[in-house]
Amino acid sequence: MRGLFWVVALFSAAVGLSLVARYNDGYVLLFVAPKRIEMSLTLFVILQVAAFVLVYLFVRAAAYTLRLPDQVREFRERRARERARHALFDALISTFEGRYARAERAARVARENGEDRVLAALVGARAAHMLGRQAARDRLLEEARADAAAAGSKAQRQAALMTQAELLVDERRDQEALQVLAELNAPGARHVAAQRLALKAMTRSGAWQDALRVVRQLEEHRAEHPAVIARTREMAYDGLFTGVDAATQRERLRRVPRAELREAPVARTIARALAAQGLLDEARGIVEEALDRGWDEALVELYADCAAETALGRQLERCEAWRVRYPREASLLVCLGRLCAQAQLWGKAREYLELALALRPNRAAHIALAHVCDATGRGDEANRHFRLAAAVG
Repeated sequence: MRGLFWVVALFSAAVGLSLVARYNDGYVLLFVAPKRIEMSLTLFVILQVAAFVLVYLFVRAAAYTLRLPDQVREFRERRARERARHALFDALISTFEGRYARAERAARVARENGEDRVLAALVGARAAHMLGRQAARDRLLEEARADAAAAGSKAQRQAALMTQAELLVDERRDQEALQVLAELNAPGARHVAAQRLALKAMTRSGAWQDALRVVRQLEEHRAEHPAVIARTREMAYDGLFTGVDAATQRERLRRVPRAELREAPVARTIARALAAQGLLDEARGIVEEALDRGWDEALVELYADCAAETALGRQLERCEAWRVRYPREASLLVCLGRLCAQAQLWGKAREYLELALALRPNRAAHIALAHVCDATGRGDEANRHFRLAAAVG
């Protein structure tokens, strides 16, 4: 529609000019001594317009000619940016494809042509790491951090630190990785990915207190699978309570949250370590509280290991109370049998252990019954139960 309007306007102007030129009697007289030039007004106007157009075209051509070097330079820069962008894209694709040598070369091209130097350096560092070129990787990581600092970009700085920490953890340089992660978390932010990475490094380096703190944060935000959290917590408490003296165990036990102490894996780990150091009362209390919260067969087996002469009666009463709730638990009957054996109640011990074997043949019941038979002078029967235990095991 706009084009039609301009065509109509152009033809209208042409008709108007032709009418003016036909009926215009004016003329222009120019004196250029000693000559005189006379022409019609219409011709003069046409010459003026033509002169203006020529001058305009000349000026435009001159300006374009003067601007030509800048345009050539801009064209070359644009081509270089496009080449760098394609190189960076190729580096990313090659990284995901696992073609790390090509990814490293493409990242170098992108970086040399100035296309997102931090990202190109990080991609190149990851590719160099996968190729086992640690020196090139460390150099690219340092350059990425320097470029991010120069650009003042918080996101680029975090990306560089996170990549460096991840590669250090992959190389099992856990202490250095934790230092980098501490620098990353210095402003106060807590990234889930960084916390998971830190947890892996802490677990391998034996920083159990820090690992527990991170596990609690991940659990609070539901950022890790419950099975991973439970296993890591169990490993952490095993590292904290195993191989230390009784005084240290008591001190650390006071700092364990009650809710965690009631979890069966944690209770097993801590109670076993306490029992090994002779802290039977503390171990027994942990097992009892955990079993009151929920049944666990391994905890019941451990409960007999926490027996003390002064507490045997109370332990038997506790087990009888559990038997009301879990009447068909063979492991509970084995525990009762072992406790009765320690109290030298041989008849009751034999009764409980035979009931356990009637419910489910198991190695622990055969071994306990073998010890009862041996203590009561039934050597042949004890040997038979030992053989049955070996067969079941």
